[in-house]
Amino acid sequence: MRNLTRFLLPGTLLAFSYVLADPACAQTVPAAPDSLGLDDFSSFGNADATANRPYASQKVLSQSPTKLISVGYEAQLPFDLTSVRYDEPTSGSRQETTERVDRFAGLRLGFNAPVVSNSSLILNLGLTYWNTGVRVANAERTPLFKTLEDGLRSTGFNATVFRPLNDKNFLLVQGNVDLNGTYRRFSDVSSEALTYSGTAIYGWKPSEAYMWGLGVSRTYRAGQLLHIPVVYYFRTFNPKWGVEAIFPARVNVRRSFGANSLLMFGYELEGNAYYLGPVNGQDVYLRRGELKPRITYERQLTGFIWLSAQAGLRYNYRFDAFRTQNPSGGNNPLYENELGNPLYFNLSLNLVSP
Repeated sequence: MRNLTRFLLPGTLLAFSYVLADPACAQTVPAAPDSLGLDDFSSFGNADATANRPYASQKVLSQSPTKLISVGYEAQLPFDLTSVRYDEPTSGSRQETTERVDRFAGLRLGFNAPVVSNSSLILNLGLTYWNTGVRVANAERTPLFKTLEDGLRSTGFNATVFRPLNDKNFLLVQGNVDLNGTYRRFSDVSSEALTYSGTAIYGWKPSEAYMWGLGVSRTYRAGQLLHIPVVYYFRTFNPKWGVEAIFPARVNVRRSFGANSLLMFGYELEGNAYYLGPVNGQDVYLRRGELKPRITYERQLTGFIWLSAQAGLRYNYRFDAFRTQNPSGGNNPLYENELGNPLYFNLSLNLVSP
């Protein structure tokens, strides 16, 4: 992890200082959504936007600020982890172990940059790094617990296209590649840890306060590969209230307090498939899915720098381990895991677009 952090952090800080030094640049750089599955495709800027352009714009009025660079930390309170290990999944032989997870927390970084930004096309590239450090009491009791203490990491790269077709219709397309596993050094990285996701949406924008769309997605957000329909819905009802949703990935009701602060009430579904490497002589893939009902408070500190504070419940949707990344219906898990559902907290400092 130390080597990966040295790789990602200098570039992030350099881009951060460059945008802070050049306000004009900050006003023209679009943001990309995060890279783990179904994403917030409203996160775009537009370099040559004008009030009378013949194309649909990419945002709605009073929308929450778009994050260009984000440095954050997320932590879950302690919880119990019960793991059932099957020596031979078809034989019925099982070993059950319960231990306390004392630490489940880590750094979250995001960086986004434009490649093309004009009124008729926006192409955005993004990079994310999410680390979860894990500490399990008496981890040596099972090979899985010992492996989890290596930590869970996701490094993602995404490319997103916003293509307005006219003043009322638009296309949104995103593809992303994520590297998910317990790697600490580049020498630990394996192609087995890669997952591929993508989403395509066709949308309508009846007014500057309302845009919506329908699409399909290939995603690992629930911890396993899914091909599902997507509903995109962004609407501002008045200066105080609005909705920002990409269902089923996340839904937020927004309450604005002027232009400098807001509250959001909603949920998000997170997760991916992680390659743990050999565990007790057998390659293991962990399916991690988390449902997070939460409250988020965001406030401007100065200029384009905003603070975001989030608190909610982490509900375990899936945390089982299999022999393959995408097991078929007949493949039973090597480990069935049941997690307690603790409170969690997330604090981040963000450079946002105007």
